[in-house]
Amino acid sequence: MMTTEIKELSRAYQLWLIIKDNPGIKMPDVAKAMGSHTKNISDAITKMVKAGNICTQGKKGIRTYTANKSSPPVMYGRGSYKLGKEPTKPSIFLEPTPGNSVFEECRANWQGYQLNQYLREVRA
Repeated sequence: MMTTEIKELSRAYQLWLIIKDNPGIKMPDVAKAMGSHTKNISDAITKMVKAGNICTQGKKGIRTYTANKSSPPVMYGRGSYKLGKEPTKPSIFLEPTPGNSVFEECRANWQGYQLNQYLREVRA
């Protein structure tokens, strides 16, 4: 029944292979094939279900798992982080300029700033 050979592959890929070779398999059987306990693989299976690599059927405790037609998880290593469509550009910090900048205008027009200036004059 469980003929998948497991060697130096990522845990997610090992799980995916077992589920692909045995559609409709339950979590205790997957754990037995991995040589592990269900507590050790449940988080990985949950993440793979959310990622769309595995389909699940049934209720809690009697769920069965089937490999989805989408691409399998990363075969080796821990995988790569998903980046956005375009990598972000580094922030550019500008030196403050003397004179009438937008920041100075906003600060001067803020009521709290004006009140603070009046209190400074009274205290001095």
